Amino acid sequence: MLNQLRDRTFEKLNGWKFLIILLLTIGVFLRFAHLDEKVYSADEVRSILRLSGYTSQEFIDKTYKGDIISLEEIQKYQKPNSEKNLNDAIHALARNPEHPPLYHMITRFWMQIFNAPIEARIASILISYLALFGLYWLCLELFESPIPGWIAMALFAVSPFQILAAQNTTQYSLWSGMILLSSAALLKALRGNNKSYWLIYAVTLALGLYTHLFFTIVAFGQGIYVLIRERLHFNKNLIAYCFSSLLGVLIFIPWILVFFSNLEKVEKNTQYYRQFKTNINEIIKTLYSNLGNVFIDFFHTRGKLENFLHFLILMLIIYSIYFMIRNTKIKVWSFILILILITPVVQIVPDLISQSIRSLQSRYYLPCFLGIQLAVAYLISNRIISTSVNIWLRRFWQFIFLTLLLLGIISGIILLRTNDAGLDDQRGTASSQNLAIASVINQAKKPLVISDTTHSFVLALSHLLKPEASFQLFPKNDIEQWQQKLNLSEDTQDFSDVFLYFPNDDFLNFIKQDKNFYLESVQGKIYKIVKN
Repeated sequence: MLNQLRDRTFEKLNGWKFLIILLLTIGVFLRFAHLDEKVYSADEVRSILRLSGYTSQEFIDKTYKGDIISLEEIQKYQKPNSEKNLNDAIHALARNPEHPPLYHMITRFWMQIFNAPIEARIASILISYLALFGLYWLCLELFESPIPGWIAMALFAVSPFQILAAQNTTQYSLWSGMILLSSAALLKALRGNNKSYWLIYAVTLALGLYTHLFFTIVAFGQGIYVLIRERLHFNKNLIAYCFSSLLGVLIFIPWILVFFSNLEKVEKNTQYYRQFKTNINEIIKTLYSNLGNVFIDFFHTRGKLENFLHFLILMLIIYSIYFMIRNTKIKVWSFILILILITPVVQIVPDLISQSIRSLQSRYYLPCFLGIQLAVAYLISNRIISTSVNIWLRRFWQFIFLTLLLLGIISGIILLRTNDAGLDDQRGTASSQNLAIASVINQAKKPLVISDTTHSFVLALSHLLKPEASFQLFPKNDIEQWQQKLNLSEDTQDFSDVFLYFPNDDFLNFIKQDKNFYLESVQGKIYKIVKN
């Protein structure tokens, strides 16, 4: 009865609906504006490389031979072409089995239609709107009211974290959608106990697993929720859940076989995070910052104001969870609480036991952030519409809601104007430095970039250079190749400017041996090769 009263009240407030629709439109603008000017991270270019049908080793073997190649030849590996078909893409993805193929296959089909590297980002943004549908549906199933769904969509539309996740050319935009859709499908199946609903849940479970391996954490949490909801009684719902889960896992078996037959590759591909060790203080500090970034992110201006706002947001999150537990049934609050808690526990505990920094990566907390947005949406929707609170309290929560939206829009505008803003902080990385480097290189009429650095740096730089640029790439520690192919006298004659890009120490020392040239520092380990 109370939900019906609130819904009728909300229907009369057309201004709120208009505001939320406007915010959804603003969210579209914030995701698409200046998209082609954003730097590409190493993860993104490797992802595009695989969906284009190439492995990293294949790219290195074909381009790191000391021959001068055009920018167009480099960019060939960043979009589907006639040289590689769908089977090649699947093979390349299988070489990185820690990344299931669903997102990459969808993005590849989109890129085949429009045939441009930027289309990978556009595809990711379009996929991200699946989450809006899932978010609204999940709120209907959880709260049996559309109002939290409208509020949640508004918060999601201007969330700086969700904006960056949507722009990122990896599977996180699709992962958001699949988490929400599978969750809504599960609740619908539990409530309706219909074979069709359970089949839908099985399909969304399988699609979630084919999106991200960490979806297994979400699925595990859903299993815990079903046991809590059914009070460990072996009834029809629990039996149906077991069969649906089994069906979802069976559909995923082909990739399970790929994963376990390539464990050595998985070990090699994920060793980066195990090179470093973290501690509880660093984890808490990073998680605190990431929680705030769900609602506000001024990026390069980490000052007292943002720290204060992050503290207020943390208090809001804690109160939202408390309010939800006090005012909803266990079948509601337990679902959201499990979604919030299970991912941090599974990420943080292993990092404290063994050497790893995976728990410092914000993207892995995506299920937790979605749960937080649901809790905050419920609190706000209850307070701004409820007829059980006085007018001044409703005005206060309306102010809180509008402030959150305004901070989100301001954050989105800042991120829009910050070309090295990414899902994970790019500051100090080669991807971020590429902005300044590309600006210098693009001033040259006909530049040549010489390098022996990692291929992901080169691919990321190639997205920012003008078509006249060329590359001369060398394998590491291959002195014979350097001696045969590197001719600085010819290079400086054929090109207006010659740059040395992130050289390893041995390669740098080799070039310094030529006394006819000297290195003019441009920025960090970027040099301009100048004739004496």
